[in-house]
Amino acid sequence: MPEVAILKSLWRKNQDGGWHIHGIKGLTLKPRAGFGSDFFSYESQMELMTSSPTTNSVHELFTSFGSTDFLMKQSILPVVAWVEGENFIRCIGTAFVISCTGYLITACHVLLDPQDRKYGKVVRGGNTIRFMEDMRMGVLIPISPAYGYTGNLFVPFEQCWYWGEWKDSPLLHENETFDILTDIAICKIPLMSDGTGHQPLNLSLNRFVRGEKAFAFGYAEMDDIPLEREAGRLTAPDFEQDLYVSVGEVMDVFPDNHQRKDVPTPGPCFDFRAKVPGKMSGGPILGGDGAVVRGVISRSFSGEKHAYGAMLGSVMQLPLAEDKTLRGMMDSGNEGITKIQGAGL
Repeated sequence: MPEVAILKSLWRKNQDGGWHIHGIKGLTLKPRAGFGSDFFSYESQMELMTSSPTTNSVHELFTSFGSTDFLMKQSILPVVAWVEGENFIRCIGTAFVISCTGYLITACHVLLDPQDRKYGKVVRGGNTIRFMEDMRMGVLIPISPAYGYTGNLFVPFEQCWYWGEWKDSPLLHENETFDILTDIAICKIPLMSDGTGHQPLNLSLNRFVRGEKAFAFGYAEMDDIPLEREAGRLTAPDFEQDLYVSVGEVMDVFPDNHQRKDVPTPGPCFDFRAKVPGKMSGGPILGGDGAVVRGVISRSFSGEKHAYGAMLGSVMQLPLAEDKTLRGMMDSGNEGITKIQGAGL
């Protein structure tokens, strides 16, 4: 059965305080028994990302090896939300790491899910959004089994940015609507509590082209997580958290869709022939034979092998806080954002 190979980089902070690639390796993802080659969860095997592991700290060391599943889930994360008083955590989508310092990308509609489904209060300010104290939204990051136990850490969003225009309805009984410029949102999480950085995927500013193979990743149909109260403390029992791969061919590209609106997916986008179930939204879409991220999962059609992705390049020059842009941070090298260049990448 055909396998998928994904190029992963390993980052660490050097003594000069800068982030540097310490290793790079192709991880082979082999479909589990019972799956086809175009949509599957994968078998997991032990991998070592570098032949010269860091000696800076045990925490950095533990990011450099582990199962295929652990290494992939360091970079591709479930997006979750919890409202105080509820006995479950909502799993609402997927995000992926783009910088060592904690910048993530997800879909804009994933970020706006609490408002759209009216289970959480948000506060908007320009192109930023924050969540009220009774609701926590963020991602789950796996704990390395090398520590001797397994589990996930909930890491909240510190800042979130999205782009579009809110419009009031002329009808008093209708809520305002949001005209999305692009179905991509940027979120920021803190470094790990020990100061360890995050492990980003490789980014490309090149567009997909017709006929290119696309590899989409996400937590397809991941169930909400039940909570239990023990000795006055909320705990989550073990839960299923399978990362799925969907492979398909790019059918068409719409670089001017923010103006022409040829298809309903907002902003510059592309469509590809792949199975993309719910909750994969916000996940990365890789091109370059699995080497680089070129898009973000936006929407799909139930029961059909047809999905849309937002073009990654469309947000690189859009403003973040303090006049920062992703392109500026990528070029500066201060945030640990991977940009791989070369023919076809």
